Amino acid sequence: MDKHRLPDTPFWVEPESVGEDRLRLSSEESHHLLHVFRAKEGTPFEATDGRGGFFACVLESVERRAAVGRIVERREDWGELPRPIELLVGIPEWRAVEQIVEHAVPLGATSIDLLVCERTGRDALGPQRLERLLRVARAALKQSRRSRLPELRSSGGLRSATGCLEPGERFLADPDGKPFEPRAPKSSQGPIQLAVGPPGGFSEEERRFLLDEGFASISMGPSRLTTETACLTLLSLTRNSL
Repeated sequence: MDKHRLPDTPFWVEPESVGEDRLRLSSEESHHLLHVFRAKEGTPFEATDGRGGFFACVLESVERRAAVGRIVERREDWGELPRPIELLVGIPEWRAVEQIVEHAVPLGATSIDLLVCERTGRDALGPQRLERLLRVARAALKQSRRSRLPELRSSGGLRSATGCLEPGERFLADPDGKPFEPRAPKSSQGPIQLAVGPPGGFSEEERRFLLDEGFASISMGPSRLTTETACLTLLSLTRNSL
């Protein structure tokens, strides 16, 4: 085994496949462990269930092409930030949507709502596209060594999107807003909620609605940013202020 690289990224394990002292990987994850990394009995590996569980394991056996690991350590909320970050973003074109999910997960987003706005020019994402994004999010979760999979949804408008939110600190990406200034958070537990418009930005009516909903308008500099760049910039600024 010394000749082969040990797994350095956790494997995905379904929550129902985790027992008290053992877990069982899916056939796809088992194939990756056994044939890509050529793991043998006794090989250490890690796994995450996307619900806050992060497990250090040792490969114990292979049963019906499924790798069975003995759990040697459990870590709760491994890789998670101290506060939830919830992202609302007007739907851009599909390639940008995938980029937002791929990079927002490592940056700590706990939910991503891709919502319909006046300037999106498209309907809410359907089940097939959300399922595709879920696979993107799982891959990003494993790469970043987080333990909680963000919730993905696609609301039909701002009112339905904000109606799903609990009270929290709220920020709106706005070219006319005040410069972002890192500061001590008002609460140590409540969520931070970020809103970014679609290409072309929120309409004036949508902007006023968000301000009335308690979103503080902030600017991220003089240059114009794409929707995906604005999302990642605002997430990075927020993450670094925690």
